[in-house]
Amino acid sequence: MAVLPVAAPESDDYRVQLAALGTKLEYLHPALRAGEIARRSATPNHPANTAGTRAYQEHVRIIREMHIQHEGWKRLLHDHLEVVCSPDGAIAIGAMTGDAATGNRTLHPRNKRRRGAATERAAEANTQLEFFPPPVRRHEIVLSADEADRLQVWFLVSYRVEGGGKLHIHNELSLPGEVVDGYVTKWKQRIPLPVLEMDGVERPYEDGSGEIDIPVDFR
Repeated sequence: MAVLPVAAPESDDYRVQLAALGTKLEYLHPALRAGEIARRSATPNHPANTAGTRAYQEHVRIIREMHIQHEGWKRLLHDHLEVVCSPDGAIAIGAMTGDAATGNRTLHPRNKRRRGAATERAAEANTQLEFFPPPVRRHEIVLSADEADRLQVWFLVSYRVEGGGKLHIHNELSLPGEVVDGYVTKWKQRIPLPVLEMDGVERPYEDGSGEIDIPVDFR
């Protein structure tokens, strides 16, 4: 599998760029759609971060499932980053939310929420490995020190825009180059992707559909 060189000029053909990484739009947009469906299951009575957390969990799950099923990739927990990794250990893909510049080739997006130190280490290509690796389960991969050193961690970055009864999810697959104070300030490479359009959001009823009966077993 070819790894896109950092200095290579960006092509307008995103499908060619994705193919060079071993992925497809058909693996990425379903993750965004599943994340939006999960987001909409949260009501105002859920904790404040429920919608975003559910969306992120589905982003990661579907990205992993699509690449595992169709391309033979493996799950990887890379320095606390939940990603899926190519069979040759060269490319990994995770998910993050971006700002309003996401998907626009002429702008410079940043992540919407501050990322942890693991993202900064990934951008710097530094890796902190466990001396005794955990047991490897099915569809998982453990990288050697050399493989971890050369691993490129890409992110499916997305930004939601509601309006006119529609939801538009701007998105790109991008490789961080510099992280400062938890925010990506430079990208080594960006692959802007087509906007994903979905029907508008119907807000869940705040107080539920009725009384909740919770059986209690007294002993």
